[in-house]
Amino acid sequence: MFFKAFAALLVTALAVSASPLEARQSCASTYTVVSGDTCDIIASKTGVSTATIESLNTSINSGCTNLQVGQVLCLSSGSSGSSSSSGSSGTSSGGIDGIATYYDPNGGYGACGSILQNTDYIVALGPNDWDSGAHCGQTVTVQYSGKSVQVVVQDLCPGCQGDHGIDLTEPAMNTLDTNYIFDGKISVVWNFD
Repeated sequence: MFFKAFAALLVTALAVSASPLEARQSCASTYTVVSGDTCDIIASKTGVSTATIESLNTSINSGCTNLQVGQVLCLSSGSSGSSSSSGSSGTSSGGIDGIATYYDPNGGYGACGSILQNTDYIVALGPNDWDSGAHCGQTVTVQYSGKSVQVVVQDLCPGCQGDHGIDLTEPAMNTLDTNYIFDGKISVVWNFD
């Protein structure tokens, strides 16, 4: 009796977990659900409409109340390659997806050689985008939840999170997210201007 119940439970679990995998197989880009996500939040983060998210992911109910942390959603169909990451959608058409954190330079020297103040609108690039300092002085636009800010590359962030993580000074982070101290990190889209 116990074995039959366990087998039925295992079959059900496999059937439920197959849904996200099926969506991923024909997707050009994906998004991995993080805590606090709703379809509207995901649409805001990725620039993909809620209607598109719902139509490409048939496992989502009509109220979008059954999202699961770690669930992989399809953002666009096709075979132009795939990209995925937690809380973000790889490289989007509008820029590079990454995780933004914040820091205070406290009047110290940045990796580009300038003295940096806490009031400056500065970005520190992660190691994957640093390119031996080739972007020093270049302007970067960072977007989050319909807001954007322009910052200047002045520093290196060896501990930035993810493949394309960035570190922003507090005024820049506050422009994007007034709850940045509580949130700690946010998923952003950024690009070199």
